[in-house]
Amino acid sequence: MIKKIESEENKIVKYVNKLKNPKYIKEEKRFIIEGFHLLEMAKKEELDFILTLEKIDDLDESITQYIVNKKIMKKLSVNKSFSKVIAVCKIKENQSLKGDLILYLDSLQDPGNIGTILRTALAFNIKTVISTSISSFYNQKCIQASQGSIFSLNLLKGSASILLGLKNEYELIGTSLKEDTIDLRNFKWPKKAILIVGNEGNGVSKEVLDIVDKTIKIPIENIDSLNVGIATGILLYNYISTK
Repeated sequence: MIKKIESEENKIVKYVNKLKNPKYIKEEKRFIIEGFHLLEMAKKEELDFILTLEKIDDLDESITQYIVNKKIMKKLSVNKSFSKVIAVCKIKENQSLKGDLILYLDSLQDPGNIGTILRTALAFNIKTVISTSISSFYNQKCIQASQGSIFSLNLLKGSASILLGLKNEYELIGTSLKEDTIDLRNFKWPKKAILIVGNEGNGVSKEVLDIVDKTIKIPIENIDSLNVGIATGILLYNYISTK
């Protein structure tokens, strides 16, 4: 279905503009993406509707296309140079855990780091990523940094109590810089595990560290710590290289 919108006061334009706010993303269970690359990554069932400067011929006919002008697109875009297409997507819910290694993000804050981790997780065939803040997955900077990997991963909300409930099936592996932590070079990955990486400044929270089965650290020299996105990539590579 093709429709035309010419006014910035149109209810659809106002609705999409609200989805820049994490509060509305959570309430509406919808988020926005920009650009043809991300549109191509999204599955048909995940697309709600799109706004575009001109009709897209190869899009499924069941998805409504709103033809808008440059002024509207510039108003809605979060990029410096506005995109030619913006899509509203549905957040997938009630997904089950998949894979022998689950990645758990404990209070990460930087959307660029989160997006990089999602992209890296997909590259290493991780199927499920859990975060203490589900809305962080749908921040525009995170979506861009993820390069569309959000559409190929199970993204779930987590907490310490949820981790506790998974201990019968998965071994909880935390990351820590403490002296009694296992050096990654001497660590043997269990058959099924949840790898927990922590906040950029504070690391894994004490609440979570208190319930993990083991903690591991990457051996480094000449500097105190690594960026959490880089550290996660090293840990995931170590995991797949030992399988």
